[in-house]
Amino acid sequence: MQQLVDNRYRLVKPLGSGGMADVYLAHDSILDRDVALKVMSTRYASDEEFVERFKREAQSAAALSHPNIVSIFDRGVSEDGTYYIAMEYLPGGTLKDRIMSKGAFPARTAAAVALQIAEALCVAHEHGVIHRDIKPHNILITESGDVKVTDFGIARAASSSTMTRTGSILGTAHYISPEQAMGEPVGPASDLYSLGVVLYEMLTGELPYDAETPLGIAMKHVNGHLHQPKEVDPSIPAGINAITCRLLAKDPEDRYASDAELIEDLERVAAGLEPAATTTKMMATRPMPVVAPTHVGPPPPYGGRRNGKRRRGWPPVLAVLALLLLAPLAWLGYNLLDNQEAQVAQIAVPDLVGKTLDEAEKEVGDDFDIEVQKEVDGKKPVDTILSQQPESGKAKKGSTISVTAVGTQVADVPNVVGQGRDRAQQALQGEGFEVAVQEKESSFDDEGLVISQDPQGGASAGTGSQVTITVGTGPSTVKVPSVYGNTADQAAGILADYELKLGTVSKDYSSDVAVGQVFYQDPAEGESIEPGSSVNVTVSLGPEQAEVPEVYGLKLVAAQQKVANAGFYYNVAEVEPNNDEAAGTALSTDPGAGTLLEPGATVTIYYSGGPPPEPTNASPKPNEGNGANLRGALREGFQGIKGGNTGNNRGNVIGKNNGGDKGGKN
Repeated sequence: MQQLVDNRYRLVKPLGSGGMADVYLAHDSILDRDVALKVMSTRYASDEEFVERFKREAQSAAALSHPNIVSIFDRGVSEDGTYYIAMEYLPGGTLKDRIMSKGAFPARTAAAVALQIAEALCVAHEHGVIHRDIKPHNILITESGDVKVTDFGIARAASSSTMTRTGSILGTAHYISPEQAMGEPVGPASDLYSLGVVLYEMLTGELPYDAETPLGIAMKHVNGHLHQPKEVDPSIPAGINAITCRLLAKDPEDRYASDAELIEDLERVAAGLEPAATTTKMMATRPMPVVAPTHVGPPPPYGGRRNGKRRRGWPPVLAVLALLLLAPLAWLGYNLLDNQEAQVAQIAVPDLVGKTLDEAEKEVGDDFDIEVQKEVDGKKPVDTILSQQPESGKAKKGSTISVTAVGTQVADVPNVVGQGRDRAQQALQGEGFEVAVQEKESSFDDEGLVISQDPQGGASAGTGSQVTITVGTGPSTVKVPSVYGNTADQAAGILADYELKLGTVSKDYSSDVAVGQVFYQDPAEGESIEPGSSVNVTVSLGPEQAEVPEVYGLKLVAAQQKVANAGFYYNVAEVEPNNDEAAGTALSTDPGAGTLLEPGATVTIYYSGGPPPEPTNASPKPNEGNGANLRGALREGFQGIKGGNTGNNRGNVIGKNNGGDKGGKN
C-alpha cells in the first residue's frame, strides 16, 4: 500500500482489516489532523457495481450527523484507482476490545450503550440508510466513554452482489439477521436484530449463536434455539432480558416496530425501570422457537416456498384453539412469577458513601450487587464511593446498588508563579504532582523565579500528573556606552547601535562641556542592562552666572571678601580723597552691582582714599561760596563712581595703584 494516499493522507499505521476494506491511522497534511482512512480492498475494485454503490453509500453516510455517529470527512479515489473514505479518528478502541478485556457489562451499562447505538440507527434509518453490519467491532469508544457507530453505508454496498461467494459469507456471520443470512431483503429491523446480538454479548460476554463455519453460524440465526441472557446469567434483570429477546426474534414482525419504541424501552431500563408493558407481555405470551436441525446445504428462503408450494402451517381452527388455551396459561405463569418476585425479602440498604469499592463489597456481602454506574474525578482516593442509588431505605435482597465512584484522584494545583525554583518544586511535589522545569529568558527581577506554570494555579489535575514550570534566566545584557560630550541627537544614535534607547533629556548648568552637550548619564558607562532599556542624559546650559554684589559703604577688606564669595576675582583701585567717605571705604565696582557674570570673572573694587589733607600755611578764610562749590564738584565726581559709571565719569577720578591688587577667591 502506498504511504501517501491522494497526495494528502500519509499512512501512519494499520488499525484493522475487514472483509471489504483496510483501516489505517493517517495524517491529513492539508488540515493537519489525524484521521481513520478506510481503503476498499483491491479484490472489489474491479466490480463496477460494487464500486458505484460504495461511492453512493459513502456519500449518504457523509450526510449523517449525530453525536453517536463517526463523522465522514472526505471520500475519493487515489492515484492507483483505490477508493477510500476519511473518517473521524477515535483512539479509545472498539466495543469488542472492551468486551474482550473486561467481560460482561452491568445490565444498566449495557442498556446505556445500546441506547446510544439505537439513537444512531434511528438517524440513519430516517435518512434511508441501513447499516447491515452492526457489530461491536464497528462501535468505537470516545475518551468520555460514549460510543459512536462507524461504517455506515459500506455494508449496504455489498447488497448488489450475492451474500455468498465461493462458499463464504460476506460480512460477519455472528451478527447478521436471519433474513440477511437467507439473502432476503433487509430493512431497519435487520439492524435492530444485529443490535440485539451486540446487547446479548454485552450482558453475557458470549455470543447467542456459534458454530464451526460461518455458514453454520448463519443457519443458527435462521432456526437455532436462543438461550435467553437470563439463562446464561440469572442475575440479569428481567426487563433487559425481555428487550434482548424481542430484538432477537427471528421474524422481523416480532421485533420492535420502530427505533423510537426500542429507545423508549432502553431509556426506561437505563433509568432502573421496567420496559413498556408491550415488551414484557410479548415475552410472557410468546413461546420460544423449537430447535430445528441445522441444514448442511443452502437453506430455503426464509418464509419462502419449497418445491413451488408454501409450507402448510397449522389449520386456522387449531391455531385459534391453541392460542385460547395458551394465553390463560401464560398469563397465570406471568402472575406467579410476579408474585414470587414480590415475596423476595426486603432488607435495609447500607450507606456506602465514603467507602472504597472493596470496603463496600465486603460490607454488602451477598445481600446486594454493586454496580459502578459512573466514574468521576475527585479529591478522594480512587474507588471512593461518592453517591449511591438507592440512597437508603429497603430493597430486594440480591438487587443492585448503583454507585458513582472516584475514577481519577485530582488535586488543586498550587500557584507557584513568583516563587524560587526549589520552593516551587517542593510545593508541587508536596501535593502529589510531578514537576518538569523549563527555562526562559526574563527580566533581571524575575531571574531564578517561576514566571509561568502549566496547568495554572488553582486548576484541578490528576495526582501524579505533570506540572511544567518555567523559570526565568534573566535577560541577555549589553554594556552602556559613554555619550559624554555629545549632543542629545548624537547620544541617541550611539545608544541605538547598542540596542538601547535615549530616555529623558534634562538640562542644567555645567562648565565642563559646551552648551548643548551631555555631561551626565544614567545608567553610567559600563553598566550591564537589558537590550531595549533607556539611558537618561543631562545636557549643559553652560556655566551658571552670578550677580556682582553691592559693596558700597563696606570696608575694603569686607568688600573683597563679598566679591570673592560670589565667585569672582577682584582688583582694587583707590580714588582721590573726598570729604564724604573715610579712607578704605568701598565706593563701587566695575562691572556694577547686579551685573550677571560667569564665575571666575574679575571685578574691580573702587575705594576711598579719605578726606583731602589740611593746608600747611595760614590763609584767609575761604569764601563760603567757593568752598561750597568745590565740595559739590567732588561730590559729583564721587557719585559718578558710586553709580558704576566707568565711562566719562571714571575719567574725572584718578586711581592710585593703577591695576590694583588682584584678589582671589576665598
